[in-house]
Amino acid sequence: MQEAAVRRPGSTGLIAAASSWGLFWGGWAALLPDVKDQIGATDTEFGLALFGIPLGALPAMVLTGPLARRLRSRTLPVVLAVFAVACLLPGLARSPWAFAAALALVGATSGAIEVALNATTAAHEARDGTRLFNKVHAATPLAMVLAAPTVGLARQAGASPWQVLLVVAVAVALSALLAVDRSGWRAPHEETAPGPRRTLTPVLIGFGLIAAVVLFMENAVEQWGAIHLEQGLGAGPLLGSAAPASYMIGLFLGRLLAQWRGERYSGLTLVLFGSGFGTAGLALAVLTAAADLPAALALAGFAVAGVGLAPAVPTLLGLAGRSADDEHRPNVIATVTTISYLGFLVSPPVVGAMAGGWGLSTALGVVAAGGVLVAVSAALIPAPAPAVVAR
Repeated sequence: MQEAAVRRPGSTGLIAAASSWGLFWGGWAALLPDVKDQIGATDTEFGLALFGIPLGALPAMVLTGPLARRLRSRTLPVVLAVFAVACLLPGLARSPWAFAAALALVGATSGAIEVALNATTAAHEARDGTRLFNKVHAATPLAMVLAAPTVGLARQAGASPWQVLLVVAVAVALSALLAVDRSGWRAPHEETAPGPRRTLTPVLIGFGLIAAVVLFMENAVEQWGAIHLEQGLGAGPLLGSAAPASYMIGLFLGRLLAQWRGERYSGLTLVLFGSGFGTAGLALAVLTAAADLPAALALAGFAVAGVGLAPAVPTLLGLAGRSADDEHRPNVIATVTTISYLGFLVSPPVVGAMAGGWGLSTALGVVAAGGVLVAVSAALIPAPAPAVVAR
């Protein structure tokens, strides 16, 4: 009874962190027109300033692994608190240079949250002997879907970027408080399987690369789905904006389903079959334009793709976390997370280049084929042995 009183699952703080992170990024795109006017930037200056986000994120993600090894359960609350401050800075910027600097800090703290949240989730799974990744990752797309129209309504009511970002910063700060976990990371009576546990192994790099393909596909839908409906099917702006929303809702539902029933299957089996549904869903969205079918079928395709691809990244992160012992787990998670982020980062320009040369429908068809690559990789790559053995 005393041990049960000390330990707690702690998923509330993890879900709050994932939600507040999604709240910022879901509302951010809706704020961009007002922010651009606020800083008086040209299209070129604004586009260059936006590069501050990935330039800040990548080094921060690499550094957060060692930071998590030192701070452990304090890592997530600390980076959330800094992110809360960083959220305010774009609303204060009045020049392109100040805006770029603010976005570099936003990118750095956002990237740190990705690693810290994943490392903390993996630590809680090891500590409490439970599956959390799909449940935690389900919160982000739901928050993003809800945040975008909410911010749009706030803008229409006359709210400034600073006022919107202040509300978001308060929500992030509250999530930092909820993420405080005094029970620590290490599981009682934890034993580590014999043998060295290296941070980088071919299997873990493979996990990162598979996740990168999935995030490449995800960002392609987010950035190009609305354009596909409007250009290929003649949909209006409202219906076009439903494309990424349909995919996000699919992500949310697919992760809940994987959390509910995923334990019946091995992790890589879940990734394999899910990627098949992802390919089928994106193929349906592409063929809808080619066959001049109703746009509703394309939306259904995007939703099916979201459901299918939803468990891939959380499941791979869970497998990676369970493959490492307590000491090396943060660096393992940081490695897989950083590699996967590269796929998300390169997706918009690569899809844009393919669309420019072959047409957007063909480009999205190539993106859909990425699901086949994920399925084949999941079938061929061996599952790592768990590092933690319960007594």
